[in-house]
Amino acid sequence: MSNRKDRLRPASFRGVQFQVEDDEVTLGRRVQVHEYPNRDKPYTEDLGRATRLFTINAYLVGNDFFEARDRLIVAIDTPGPGTLVHPYYGEIAVCISGEIRVSHSGRNGRMYCINFNIVEAGELSFLTAGIATGQTLISSSSALNDRIREAFANVVLKGLPDFCTGWRVSAYQKHD
Repeated sequence: MSNRKDRLRPASFRGVQFQVEDDEVTLGRRVQVHEYPNRDKPYTEDLGRATRLFTINAYLVGNDFFEARDRLIVAIDTPGPGTLVHPYYGEIAVCISGEIRVSHSGRNGRMYCINFNIVEAGELSFLTAGIATGQTLISSSSALNDRIREAFANVVLKGLPDFCTGWRVSAYQKHD
């Protein structure tokens, strides 16, 4: 059985490495609750997985912590999604969400603390065009009319009363 620390990955964002002091992730399911009058139990509708939100408390330490801080700030300030390598969750496409806090303390020496929130980037997808419903309806009704005509082509209605053969147009015409 492998040691938990053996499975950890070095943390980085857009290729800039940092250490993780601690982190937190919010996850779950999106659920719509429907409540109805005179019912004791609601109906719940599962709307899919909730967006994952991460809070990371990172730090930069070493002789080059000024340069590392500047590289990480540039990576964070770059618009659009980027790749986060999370020590526990692996590679994730994320976007920075909200403000970033950068702090330095004299008693910590050569170390910067950076706290930031990220949200999984997901993917941009639009509805795709399919067969136009109106066109489908027209072609289907046209095909249905053809089949009805074929099915009743040999039916003879001659000699039957008018109420069996359909309305006579002449009965509704105005007489001068």
